[in-house]
Amino acid sequence: MSADRARGALLGLAVGDALGTTLEFERPVAPAFPNFATGPHREVTGGGPFELRPGQVTDDTQMACCLAASLREHRRFVQSDVARRYAEWWPLAFDVGSQTEAALSSVSKDANEAGRAVWLARGRQAAGNGSLMRTAPIGVFFAGDPTARLLASLADSAITHYDPRCQLACAALNAALSAALGGASARDARIRAGAELEPAADLATSRRPDDTDQIRAAAASLRSDLEAADRDDPELYGPDLHLHRHEGFVRVAFRLAFWEAVHAPTFEAGLIDVVNRGGDADTNGAIAGSLLGALHGEPSIPERWRRTVLDALQDGPPGPWRDQYHPLALLELTAGA
Repeated sequence: MSADRARGALLGLAVGDALGTTLEFERPVAPAFPNFATGPHREVTGGGPFELRPGQVTDDTQMACCLAASLREHRRFVQSDVARRYAEWWPLAFDVGSQTEAALSSVSKDANEAGRAVWLARGRQAAGNGSLMRTAPIGVFFAGDPTARLLASLADSAITHYDPRCQLACAALNAALSAALGGASARDARIRAGAELEPAADLATSRRPDDTDQIRAAAASLRSDLEAADRDDPELYGPDLHLHRHEGFVRVAFRLAFWEAVHAPTFEAGLIDVVNRGGDADTNGAIAGSLLGALHGEPSIPERWRRTVLDALQDGPPGPWRDQYHPLALLELTAGA
């Protein structure tokens, strides 16, 4: 596993989050695919709906920090411990998705059932991007252990996002990240993501046979997203998937991240394009940033972005945002890699 690519995946997540938060919920005009947006937002300036300081991150990175801390301490995935850390984080958070908040409010009773209860209460249609945004530590930590990676991907998503589209998307993205850390090209990583959908669906079906039809439909829809990502136009401004009308939908973020991975010539070009398309810009940036960072490595992330994100809040007093839920804590997962 490449240490540069491992750090690139995790730092790419945080940088994408910090760059995108400025345009979160905005609907800027961007060029039609396959043309890339080149601005106007090109620097990590903070602001946005939460009036953040330059380089400060949101729930995407903060939840990834919870996950990474648990993996680092236990050297394996422990669902109950990860859920506990999420539950301790969310009352402090200034940015929490509604699906995540609903699950974490009752997660102490049963880590797996909390996410399922929210999914059922919302008519089996709740499929936000809140588990996909935080899942990269699993892809990095279990890069050399496909079985553990798949199990952890599904189990972590289930804590808050039980929908099979969310769980399978996490499994596919982590397979792609692991392939990239081993030196795979963008297209090979996309192929690896697609190959992971079948075993992920098989495992999910064996555990929840009553949901077989939805699980198989989820695998088919995500496979179509990967196919669209390979084309010049990923059709993210259409009636079915739209960056603005369906912001927060897991398939929008999933398809966009893989389109950038395949088409963007550099980390910087891909991330600038993602965030300047608006919508759920911080989460789209975090997910695409993790994949682009894994493919291109830490040195591909502009130094000015890296420094702004890693130095953010470090001149202030101790506190959860400066210490426990900061990108510096996230990068501790790669110590010794």
